[in-house]
Amino acid sequence: MKIYTFLAVIILLSVPAFAFSVTVPEETLVVPIGTSKEVNISIYSTKSDDVSFSILDSKPWITQSTELMHIEGGSTKTLSIYLTPFLDTATGVYKIGLLTESTKTGEQQSKFMFVRVEKINSVEIDNPKISGNFIPTGYANINVVIKNYKATTVRNLKVSASISSPSTKLIEFDQNIDSLDSGEMKNITYNFTIPKMAKSGLYTFTVKIDSGDEIREKVSTFKVSDNSKFMQTSSQQPLMLGFSRTITVTNIGNFANDTTIKAILSPFEAAFYSGEKPLSITNSEFTWLLGDVNPGETRTLYYRVDYTPLFLFIIVIGFAVWIFLYKVRIIRIKKFILEKKFIEEGEEFTVGIEIANSTGRKIENVTLKDFVPSVFNIKEGEGLKPVKKKTAAGTEITWKLKDVHKNEVRILSYKILPVFGVHGTIRLPQAAVSFMGRKKEVEIKSAFANIGVETENYGESHKFSRKRKE
Repeated sequence: MKIYTFLAVIILLSVPAFAFSVTVPEETLVVPIGTSKEVNISIYSTKSDDVSFSILDSKPWITQSTELMHIEGGSTKTLSIYLTPFLDTATGVYKIGLLTESTKTGEQQSKFMFVRVEKINSVEIDNPKISGNFIPTGYANINVVIKNYKATTVRNLKVSASISSPSTKLIEFDQNIDSLDSGEMKNITYNFTIPKMAKSGLYTFTVKIDSGDEIREKVSTFKVSDNSKFMQTSSQQPLMLGFSRTITVTNIGNFANDTTIKAILSPFEAAFYSGEKPLSITNSEFTWLLGDVNPGETRTLYYRVDYTPLFLFIIVIGFAVWIFLYKVRIIRIKKFILEKKFIEEGEEFTVGIEIANSTGRKIENVTLKDFVPSVFNIKEGEGLKPVKKKTAAGTEITWKLKDVHKNEVRILSYKILPVFGVHGTIRLPQAAVSFMGRKKEVEIKSAFANIGVETENYGESHKFSRKRKE
């Protein structure tokens, strides 16, 4: 009897004593292709420990919730194994090994479970494939594969899809498939433009298929990033002399940022630019900075290229040239009376006419005309004799001058005698000089000349003048 007791103790001591235990399902797990199953594995430990997990001969469609777990002494924790056979996964029974190991003691345990992958008898959706440029005004291209795993043709399939932002549903797609033969696949592509100012975050794509007796659904996600994107428009309006330009910039992104506006102005246009001071000017390229433009905000830049100052400058120069050529460079004429005295009958007055050639060239033929009213008689004087022509109003006198040289000054004179006395002054007519200009005949008139003397006491002055004569 003692011998049996001793052998039993030896056998018990030879069995390894584990600090933790692992429990896996004993029955064979059934997972149809295209579906998913979660398998929970229980781990109990008698003392605090860190236990690692790994799947032996793992398959791509087998995943686990964690690879390392801390367990307090005397407690139980659960490890999740996810079985998701792909549409192309081969059917059959799979032996799946799970190796657990204590990171403190190095103790290991191996457990096995069996999974039977069965062919499905339904219409399934393959995992959607999403690609694109996930920013505001970017795009998302989504490809969905639908396959009929049934042994018969399926008719009147209804496919619906939707894309949702973090806050709202953005768009829905609906499509009907009239028929889908056994084993046939249908590719459906969705092209989606991400809206302006779309908020950043996780966007959801959901696709459902209704075959009448069952509904399948798959959900995928993509992330829209923070991005500033600027839309620029430009319009130009003509001015009377030049143009104005308005450039509008709008941030259609979802992120506030700075932006620049560029425009090419020729050196001539740049000389007449007016508007906001540019940040820089390089090789005729003007650059303006717009700081911190918020999503949805619009900024406007306005500038002008106005040639009005140039036009006014040209007018001033043209006027100056005209003055110089036609008003300064002329024959000047001046008419004057030599004597300052009262107008008495028979009193002799000398009328002088001065002409000066300021044209800058010799004038071959010059005509000088003057008119003497009928209240005066003309007395011949010395020098060049004029041609006289009497009229009812008076006498017209004319001189013909030859070869008046550049800068030459000539003075002609004649004498007049009043036929009766006059109180005050008389304004004599203008004298006129005419000559052939560069293209046409030019006539210049003198100012009026006044003869006589103004006085407040004409009677006393008149008596004094008569006594002096006597």
